[in-house]
Amino acid sequence: MILDEMTRYRVKAEKDGKTLIDLPGILCLPGLLAAPKMSILGMVSAPLVGVNIHLEDGSGKEVDVGSAVRKAAETAAESMQTAAKTVKEEIDRAWQEMSEEKENPEEKAEAPEESGPSNEEILEDLKKHEESDIPTIQVNPDEE
Repeated sequence: MILDEMTRYRVKAEKDGKTLIDLPGILCLPGLLAAPKMSILGMVSAPLVGVNIHLEDGSGKEVDVGSAVRKAAETAAESMQTAAKTVKEEIDRAWQEMSEEKENPEEKAEAPEESGPSNEEILEDLKKHEESDIPTIQVNPDEE
């Protein structure tokens, strides 16, 4: 049961080696249930102001929430740097290709690809079908 679990945990907040908060987990439960997003935001932003939050169970095992948040932030920052580098390389490559096309337009000119019949050919086919002896039925919805 969740109440049994929460009574075994303690939440500690420390800054510069001084304990700011040391509460049983059961006392933190109402805040977590009432404002879960704010609770998570507080736990994530605490390391930014130098506060370390620790969750400790009854056996003395401790989880440093601040270091977990820092590791996650470092991983996210590395991923963003890699993505930014890739985007920059792609933009530079595209810019280089555009510059080469402007310098040598004859070399880059290619024949247009055949993608199907031209508009004129389509119109001719439609005219042929209109002139053929294919019976058609005309329906006027206003007539009964």
